[in-house]
Amino acid sequence: MTIADYVPKRRAITAITNAQNAVVTSALHGYASDEYVRINVPSDYGMRLGNVLARITVINVNTFSINHDTQEMNAFAAPAAPFTSAEAVPISETTDNVAT
Repeated sequence: MTIADYVPKRRAITAITNAQNAVVTSALHGYASDEYVRINVPSDYGMRLGNVLARITVINVNTFSINHDTQEMNAFAAPAAPFTSAEAVPISETTDNVAT
């Protein structure tokens, strides 16, 4: 059995700003502007974003903004280990994102 290779891949999130259009830090994310991702941030991080669908705008290779307002949320803070990773999971409305 082979496991599909998704492009771009899910990526760990190391920071999210408190802003009207939150800025997400995810090293070498490989995403492109106007793609959609699901943002999963467990409550251990203070800021809880559970399976939030977001359209992204790439800022640089390590950051992108999302169309989600986090101004009123607790600050993002990585918990002490062990913990469940915060992550961005790529999705698409028109393709399955599977590499061929």
